[in-house]
Amino acid sequence: MPDFVYTARGPSGQKHEGVVSAQDHAAAVSELGDRGLVPLQVRERTRRRSRGRVGTSALARFYRQLADLLRSGVPLLRALRLLANQSSNSKLAAAAEDITQRVTEGATLAESLARHDQIFSDVQCAMVRAGEQGNFLEDVLERIADNQEHAARMRSQVIGALVYPLVLLVVGLGVVVVALTVLVPKFEGFLANGNALPTSTQLLLSASATIRADWPWLSVAVVVLGVGLFVFRHHPLLLRVRVEGPLRIPVASGVVRAAITARFARAFGTLLDNGIGLPQALAISQDAAGHPRLGEAVGEALERVKEGGSLVPPLANSGFLDPDTLEILMVAEESNALAPALGRLAGGLERRVEDRLALLMRLVEPILLLAMGGVVFFIFLSLVLPMLKMNSTVS
Repeated sequence: MPDFVYTARGPSGQKHEGVVSAQDHAAAVSELGDRGLVPLQVRERTRRRSRGRVGTSALARFYRQLADLLRSGVPLLRALRLLANQSSNSKLAAAAEDITQRVTEGATLAESLARHDQIFSDVQCAMVRAGEQGNFLEDVLERIADNQEHAARMRSQVIGALVYPLVLLVVGLGVVVVALTVLVPKFEGFLANGNALPTSTQLLLSASATIRADWPWLSVAVVVLGVGLFVFRHHPLLLRVRVEGPLRIPVASGVVRAAITARFARAFGTLLDNGIGLPQALAISQDAAGHPRLGEAVGEALERVKEGGSLVPPLANSGFLDPDTLEILMVAEESNALAPALGRLAGGLERRVEDRLALLMRLVEPILLLAMGGVVFFIFLSLVLPMLKMNSTVS
């Protein structure tokens, strides 16, 4: 719903200013009338697009600082104002200002956070709502901060593990391009002496000539491909490739599946641990599942739970979760201990992801080095073989 900025008079004549959410202008005026206010001016607020993005680390700091301020006895409104003024992230600062305004008008913190769903997830809003209702808001904020910090560490580990292989790949491609466009042409005249050339040398010379002659078209093709992938990134076919492709790679599929399962288990278990009922926790976790196939299975599990059944069979039918995970969920559901079991499951899966990532990187680095060495050796051999053949002929 759009927001309307209003100026109104109260029953005793005092002036009120604020923001009200309504379907349209008439509904906003009606809402003010229901509050006992006489509208003087009501206009729709234009949404400002704040620059930048809110990273996981920045969000963790926001929750941690808010929890620390509340534990120190600072009132919620003052704590929110302090965070809005101190935040170095423009998007988070703008959101904090709007949240402060809404809380001032009587909205709950959870309702105010939910208005910024691009920053604060449904899982976080549900946890905050439970904390407000149960009077343990500081504990919930600290728990969200812990989860965000852990997610930031995992993300940092993944990025760190990929940096070195990507650097090797870029350097290797650069070496090949320089060799084909600079080095090979210098040997072209020497090699083209009428003698029959080895197949590898012919391929090398052909590749070099193609790149040098058609590089403008090749550059345009690369740009068009990149723009096309970006423009159609939400096309069903590309989305299917993005979500299902990693699961088809033999070496990486186990890591990807474990990471998605850990994220779901962490969100689901955290919601249950904060007193949120099983159906509501499943409904919220469906969006946090991180994969369409798992999300559909969670939706089916939600319907089964509403009918009084078990949540495990629909999850098993999806074929996404491994047998060990399903067995843990089955035992935990029967013993009514889902929340702690999900927490332990998430921790175990996260450690497995870290270990497998480290193992994969140890395997990828030598493979890339061998591949680069093989390409360089191929170029060297393709240039040297004709010379050796020529020397033997002269001798």
